[in-house]
Formats: sequence, structure tokens, C-alpha cells
Amino acid sequence: MTTRCILAAVGQFPRDEAVLTRAHEIATTLRAALVVAHVVDLPGGDADLGRNDCLAGQAAFAMRDRILVALAGLGAGAEDVDIRIKAGSPALGLIDICQDLRPGLVVMRAHQKARISEKLLGSTTERMIAAHQAPVLVLKRPARRPYQRALVATNGEDNAHEAVSLVAALLPEVRLQLVQAVHIAPQLKQAMLRIGTYQDALETHREVLRRQADEHLAALAAKAPRRVSRRILTGDPAVALSRASRSPKVDLIAVGPGRTSLIRRAFIGSVTRRLLRDADCDILICRTES
Repeated sequence: MTTRCILAAVGQFPRDEAVLTRAHEIATTLRAALVVAHVVDLPGGDADLGRNDCLAGQAAFAMRDRILVALAGLGAGAEDVDIRIKAGSPALGLIDICQDLRPGLVVMRAHQKARISEKLLGSTTERMIAAHQAPVLVLKRPARRPYQRALVATNGEDNAHEAVSLVAALLPEVRLQLVQAVHIAPQLKQAMLRIGTYQDALETHREVLRRQADEHLAALAAKAPRRVSRRILTGDPAVALSRASRSPKVDLIAVGPGRTSLIRRAFIGSVTRRLLRDADCDILICRTES
């Protein structure tokens, strides 16, 4: 996998210093170009960003200076980084930049605001994921150390082999573990009980699911580009993965966008959405081709 560039999407400092740190860390490891993008959400257009006599222009100059200061703290100079500042809606502006650059990865902070527009349309982060332009690394922790261990989650039916290859390429020095949650949906469990299925039959069904999950994980591990371990979780996938994210040994969880190609541009799957809300570690949403 060849990565042309890593895109760091920044909005506010010092909150987004971790975004720059992670993006610089990954770009350096992969020897990829680093692009830092910021969208000025003020009245005016791109032509106003070079002017000192309007708010949009002043905001753009101030953000460029702040980015340069943060980069200097990482040992990177202005000549090493492409800084892109655009006017407009943050989500749409970032999507436009992605369409132009086709980055190998977008790094951004989790956005969890509660404005009515974001409840209806999704946060900037969710809209970037749903646009399906590139893999998106969503940061939920300070970048205090390089990543050491990542979980790659599968539901048994997704394109997890592509996700494994992607994570292995983006994070070549990180230990990977494949995980799958075994779960009997409450509706199915209730239906089985209504038709007279006893607890031992439910346990038998659960063991079948565990065996299928183990076979699926073993097949994925065999195709992985490098050595990976595997683990079966128990319970609702979002809950089980959120619980796993609390371990100090887990730095990141990689998941798919969770929707079919017909509607993934408008929504993201419920497990992914819940992880963005509840997980304690960083989340990598893997873009796949199908």
C-alpha cells in the first residue's frame, strides 16, 4: 500500500494538538506527505482568507500561525507540510479537500456537539466518515505515546480482510488482534423462548456462533499480511468493544463504516456510531471498496 498523504483536520488548539501529533507520527513512519487542513466557518469565501480587513481573513492568518507553532513543537517546519485553509462548512470543506487530495488517511478529533443541526445531519466527524472519502482516524485520547496495540473488529460478514490489510499498512509497527463479538440478539432470544426453546438450547446456539466466529477469525488470520492474534468477545458488539477499549493495553479499535454502499454516504452503522460516542480509545473507521 502506497500512501500519498496523511490529512490532519484541525479546528481548535490546543484541543487538536493530538491530531497533529498522530498525523505527523504516521506520516513520518510511512514517509508520506503531511497535509494540515482547517475550514474557517465564518461569513465570506475563499477569496477573503487572504485579507486582513475581514474576520475570515484574520481567522485564517491566526490559524496558520497556530498550526506552524504546533508543527515546530513536533520538529516539522513550514517547508515540510502543506497547510490548506478553506472557507465554508467544516464537513463539506473537508470533503472537498479529500476529493482533491485523495489522502490515505484522515486524522481528526471526535466531535460530540449537541446542536440541533448536528443531531439531524451528524457531527463533522460522522459526516466525514459517511462521505467515504478515506479511512478516518478519530482521536479520543491525548497522543502521549506511539500506538502499540490495535483491535480490528469484524462481525463475520464484512470485508475485514481489507481492514486488516489497511491497518497493517498504516500502522506497520503496531500489534494487531482480530476480535469478533458473539451475541444472540434480544429479539431472537425472545422468539426462541416463546416457541419453547430452553436455556441449554440457547447455550448450544451460542456455542455454534462461537465456533463460526473462531473459524472466521482463523481464516482472516491466515490471510493477514503479518502475524495477528485473535479473540472472541461476548455480548452486544458495541458494548463489548467499548468495554475492551477501556483496557490500558488497547490504543485503537479499527472498524468498518457499517453500511452497504447504497446508503453509506448518508449514514454510518449503529456499532460505529456507538463506538464514536462510548469508546475510551481512538477509533479507525476503515474505508473498503465494496
